[in-house]
Amino acid sequence: MKRLRTIRRAALLAALGLSLTALPAAAAPPGPLGPDGKPVTDGWAGAGTPPSLAAPPATARALAAAPSGYPVTGIDVSHHQGKIDWEKVADKGARFVYAKATEGVHYVDDTFTYNYANAKKNGILIGAYHFARPDRTNGRTQADFFLDRAQYRNDGRTLPPMLDIEWPYKLGGKYVAPSPCWGESKSDLGRFIRDFTQRVHERTGSKTMIYTNPNWWNPCTGSNDDFGDHYLFVSSYTEKVRGLPAGWNRWTLWQYANHGKLPGDQNVFNGNLAELQSLAANPAGPLPRPVVGDWDGNGTMTPGLVSAEGDTWRWRLSNTLDGTPDPALDFTYGDVGKAPLVGDWDGNGTYTPGTVDAEGKRRDFYLVNSFRSGPADIHTGFGDIEDVPVVGDWDGNGTFTPGAVDGSGKLHEWKLTNTFAKPQTELSFEYGDSAKTPLVGDWDGNRTFTPGTVDMDGERHDYYLTNAATGGPVQLRLGFGAVFTVPLVGDWNGDKVFTPGVIDASGDAGLVWQLSNNLTGGDVADVTFTYGTTGTAAPAPAGVAASAAPLPSPVGTASPAAAPTASSAPGIRPDAAPSRTTSVSPTVSPQATPSGSHPHPAGAAASRP
Repeated sequence: MKRLRTIRRAALLAALGLSLTALPAAAAPPGPLGPDGKPVTDGWAGAGTPPSLAAPPATARALAAAPSGYPVTGIDVSHHQGKIDWEKVADKGARFVYAKATEGVHYVDDTFTYNYANAKKNGILIGAYHFARPDRTNGRTQADFFLDRAQYRNDGRTLPPMLDIEWPYKLGGKYVAPSPCWGESKSDLGRFIRDFTQRVHERTGSKTMIYTNPNWWNPCTGSNDDFGDHYLFVSSYTEKVRGLPAGWNRWTLWQYANHGKLPGDQNVFNGNLAELQSLAANPAGPLPRPVVGDWDGNGTMTPGLVSAEGDTWRWRLSNTLDGTPDPALDFTYGDVGKAPLVGDWDGNGTYTPGTVDAEGKRRDFYLVNSFRSGPADIHTGFGDIEDVPVVGDWDGNGTFTPGAVDGSGKLHEWKLTNTFAKPQTELSFEYGDSAKTPLVGDWDGNRTFTPGTVDMDGERHDYYLTNAATGGPVQLRLGFGAVFTVPLVGDWNGDKVFTPGVIDASGDAGLVWQLSNNLTGGDVADVTFTYGTTGTAAPAPAGVAASAAPLPSPVGTASPAAAPTASSAPGIRPDAAPSRTTSVSPTVSPQATPSGSHPHPAGAAASRP
């Protein structure tokens, strides 16, 4: 009878297209699933994240907005996201993407070529990433395998090659290598990373974007602090970045969620759009933050560079337009967790430093009336934390005061104040397409700053300016500078009128400043000079050795958002510190990014922290 029941059961299963062998008495639990809901076959950025550090469920994060203070958003993707509609991704505001290209020396992502071509086609900056397998082969061999397929181009539209170095992931329920450190020693992992990054530099001239998490990096590399001159892409599924890997004091990209409104992981850039573009244009390494101002009160604006030196900003300013630094204007001021900016805070005709933060509910400005370290002379708060900070002389009395630009609608909403004491909004209006970068300047020489915007697409920078602090139509439109350069504005010849300029960081010559003295546009600069290097340190005064510390490195700061730099470059947003980077124009708007430091367009609104 028992045999008969077995035969009947087999017949029933056969009728259902099954077999006895397909139903083991105790089936093994299925292995983990990837982001696409299918069994894991390979790694992705965040694949090995331990449950204790994992992001909230997708349902909790799906509608989550990007962290406050970081307006430049992007994603990282792999074949786990399937075929992506890049036109829709661009329409929804993604400005950058990292796409998986390879893993170890055994895996090539079959969607990379499609993602690379179509992201670029839709105006999104893209970089390739390699998922490290230190358990398989050495770093140099894996770098070659990766670069042979990464399609890296130094074209101003491609981000630095990225190394994803994190925990092993599970395949079929088991780790692909001993966790958490791949079964490797601290020194072996340090050697792997060094070999990989050195090979990337040998073949491309680029620094490496390193994706990691301090909870993996510090224990597995022994808190190795040798890689702070590379760009940091930190993962932290928290409201704020909580700690950085050894060697970095700032971050460039932050993966804050593994689900969201866009495909793949959700990321933000520690700076403004102009700084992001300068990152793509400057593969050799992090740039110092450019600022422009009238440092001696003679009516002409000249350059400056701001770089992180420990926990403090190092300022190196010049009073000429020939690239000569002034030893008397080499000083430190401001917390690198806040974004640097410049302005004339006391109306004496001289621009001096300041910083703006990106934490809490409002923007706090810390301003000083001299070239020195120490406490601020002025501390005031103005503008919501989500707004882009700007600074300028809104009433023509010679003193710069804060402003805030809300880009959440179709048009920028501007809110300006003429006082530092308990400032309230005194001017409010809408002006400029919110898809363009806000900036401020004196476009007609009447000593009053008014709004403008500058775009970051096409072949060149187009400026849309008005002489009215009441909104309304564009009154001046002109084009100047290739789109891969960093735009800025300032008064370069002392005629009281702000005109455009750009910084080209794409070559080996250093930071090449190209300035125009007119508002008619064109391709020819009236003034061209080199000030600052593209790889490591800002210029040192004659007879003084250049600092060995990297210029505002691509590293991010410990704080997730940097304070907006109010006026780095006149009329540009200064984004520095964890918020956007400093602007480069004299009437700089405050936007800074304490993390990756890259110049903003001068005259543009400062970037968020």
